[in-house]
Amino acid sequence: MLTLLRQEIYKQIHGKFYIGWPIVMLLMSLIGGYFISSNKHGFSHNGFAENIFSTNIQFVLIAMVVFASTIMIGDFANNTVKYLFSRQFSRLQIFISKLLVTFFMYIYLIVMSYIFTFITKMIFASSGEFGMKYILQDMFSMSWFLLLLIPMVMLVSNIVKNNGVAIAIGIVFFFALNIINPFSMIAMRKFSILKFNPINFLNIDAQFGDHSMKAMTHLSLTSMEIGIVLYALIFTVIAYVIYNHRNV
Repeated sequence: MLTLLRQEIYKQIHGKFYIGWPIVMLLMSLIGGYFISSNKHGFSHNGFAENIFSTNIQFVLIAMVVFASTIMIGDFANNTVKYLFSRQFSRLQIFISKLLVTFFMYIYLIVMSYIFTFITKMIFASSGEFGMKYILQDMFSMSWFLLLLIPMVMLVSNIVKNNGVAIAIGIVFFFALNIINPFSMIAMRKFSILKFNPINFLNIDAQFGDHSMKAMTHLSLTSMEIGIVLYALIFTVIAYVIYNHRNV
């Protein structure tokens, strides 16, 4: 397992994703910091870092959708999967190693977000509070959101063997959720049982910030957390079953 982890981490460190996304995040932080600080009428030193971090966390979310869309099928697309399967590793070990690397990538991007937020604040708004409380709230709610979204994306991407198609499906899937969600809420008004559909649980990040969302989701935060864990396990198991039965 450690050998697999080292191999996966080595591939990511020497890939474009590892460097590319942080560069994009840094540039967007600096550009966002410049425009926020230029707005003298609505500029607040105390809320500056939170605004920058919120921007960064959105890029982390998109980055993780892209990453999760490709990590499971990358070896199939690059024809390196035969090498992995021919060695002493089981498909379960390979699958788990990819899950762990996905988690490590999320931690890495979150750390980069903190660093870039700090750098941007020091450049454009060195005074005022950093707002760590609100930043941690953003990170916490987004972590719960991704805990469900990533297994869903991995499940969908496991059906295809092409990196480009997997990325496109992952991105479309993510944005399609925003379109489907309002219709889901309308349906829940008529059929209460639909409140347990997985798309409704993706509203957890909004409900963390606004507890009045409970009137729309019809679920408490505790119920949503339990549901997300259960759905994440279900989608991950299904994704593994598909991965385990794929032809090389």
